[in-house]
Amino acid sequence: MTRHVRSIAIVSLIVLITGIALYTLLRRDQTPEHIFPATINRDCAPWDGSAFIVSIPVEGTRITISIYQWPDIKFPTTFLFPDDTMSIGNALLILPMGPSEQLTGKVSFQRVGQDIPVEGQLDLVTNAGEHFKGKFSAEWGNEVVYCG
Repeated sequence: MTRHVRSIAIVSLIVLITGIALYTLLRRDQTPEHIFPATINRDCAPWDGSAFIVSIPVEGTRITISIYQWPDIKFPTTFLFPDDTMSIGNALLILPMGPSEQLTGKVSFQRVGQDIPVEGQLDLVTNAGEHFKGKFSAEWGNEVVYCG
């Protein structure tokens, strides 16, 4: 092996090791996203059509996300709130006492099906600026709902 080839190999090895060390260091400093446990149930839209509702307990309160459609979403989908048309759904913060509060932001579902746990992400804010951000994993409840 010539001196030139050996020098290139050593420099390449140093660059590779430095890159791996930096990648590991940067990944370690990231805080993992919070995963909220949740439940999902069938529900009725305001006009008695099919809907589903995700309920997420959060520090003495509860976030409810109602989606006014049949619980069958095959592809990643994002819903924006508030829904002024009242045709998509709503996202509310249910307080222990007093009226519920409308939340602003977005909720994404990877997939929704009646026989599978439902996973998604939320990024919602109250009027006072309280931020709820993270992932959720919802198990189906056994509530029977009849609409119409």
